[in-house]
Amino acid sequence: MHHKIYLAKFIVEDINTIHEDSALVVENSRIKTVKKRSELTIDELQNSEDLGEVIISPGFTNAHSHVALNSVKGLGYGSASALYDVMWGVEPALDENSVYKLSLLGMVDAIRSGTTSINDHYFFADSVANAASTIGIRGFIGHTVMTEYGPWTGEKEISKAKKFVKEWEKSVTVHPVVAPHETSTVSPEILVELYNFAKESDTAVHIHLAQTQKEMEYIRKKYKTSPIKHAANLEILDNNVIAAHCKVIEEGDLEILSETNCFPIFCPTTHGLSGKPMDTNFLTKNNTEWGIGTDCSGGNDDYDMLEEMRAAILINNTHSKGRLITPKEIFDISTRLNISRISLNKMNGTLTEGQPADFISIEINNSRMQPLHDVINNVVMCASSKEIKDVFVNGIEVLRNNELVRIDEEKLIYEGKETISQIFDKTGFTERIQSGDFN
Repeated sequence: MHHKIYLAKFIVEDINTIHEDSALVVENSRIKTVKKRSELTIDELQNSEDLGEVIISPGFTNAHSHVALNSVKGLGYGSASALYDVMWGVEPALDENSVYKLSLLGMVDAIRSGTTSINDHYFFADSVANAASTIGIRGFIGHTVMTEYGPWTGEKEISKAKKFVKEWEKSVTVHPVVAPHETSTVSPEILVELYNFAKESDTAVHIHLAQTQKEMEYIRKKYKTSPIKHAANLEILDNNVIAAHCKVIEEGDLEILSETNCFPIFCPTTHGLSGKPMDTNFLTKNNTEWGIGTDCSGGNDDYDMLEEMRAAILINNTHSKGRLITPKEIFDISTRLNISRISLNKMNGTLTEGQPADFISIEINNSRMQPLHDVINNVVMCASSKEIKDVFVNGIEVLRNNELVRIDEEKLIYEGKETISQIFDKTGFTERIQSGDFN
């Protein structure tokens, strides 16, 4: 039996339970209990590890990411379409090796900001999953399926998506999901087929929904309705569906999200920069749960959930009509709710008995975190990636004392830059950048 005890100044068990001068007990990769330091036996104290002046907290879950799409940082802010020109412009040059290396690069960014789980939607899902296994992050990962148009389409992609689910379903830290791209890039027949396959496989469906005006116009022209109503008409919306964006809408769309109990994902930075955020206030008023994700480069140039939590508060409350969301509510979404919904309630994102030992430590003896009057408020409103000291996933160290444990970060960054250079040469992006195409 593997038994570890970690001492800390504060331990956040869940949103309502914070322990001071206590110990987190981990047994066989799961949380056993939280004890007061004074309650530990002499033997337990001698065999414990003191993490110092830190907050031990549940790790964050990024509810919508494309970690391998970090290659286009800084290119999504000009006249070129971030999705249709920038992202789709580089993706035809991808292969298994490049997606593996770029995924690792994105995962480093996520881990360093306290993320222990990602919900990732991308091509070459095996490469993303292998990267997650290498670096140690927990991954809810789906192979992107397109049938109508896009950089990678066809029957082969459907087969890859199903094969991926079957081959990774026994993994401890990689949890396969089904990932149709969106309503305008996947035919109705395949949307229904993939939805049914996810049901049979007891896994979530992760889809972009009502993401762009182009999607809205395509669905209106072809089906005389909106993307959300189109999905509802196909009967593919329910509590197992993770629906990213949900921001290009018409009257009645958000009510459908509430009625079907699907899980819409707010990507605050991407939405804020586009000038059209998801209406979280309406959803909250309708008692509809929603999650938080970073999205990816082209829309948001990092995978930092601490930044995203603060952006969520700012955008939500700027558009609020009296119901302001609090840092504690945002913390609860980013730790408990995101992973609860994505895992179909197999995990709950707290440090309670029986839960996976996915936790982080946050240094508090610094000017950023002091004075410390309210632990959770300070985590959300003050902490940055510099304060993230340790990251554990499934009880195994991923980041210790600000250093990545399982990879050579310097080598990874070098290989990532080389990979991006090769992709840009193949796609003509090097010349396009030099000529100012993305200014």
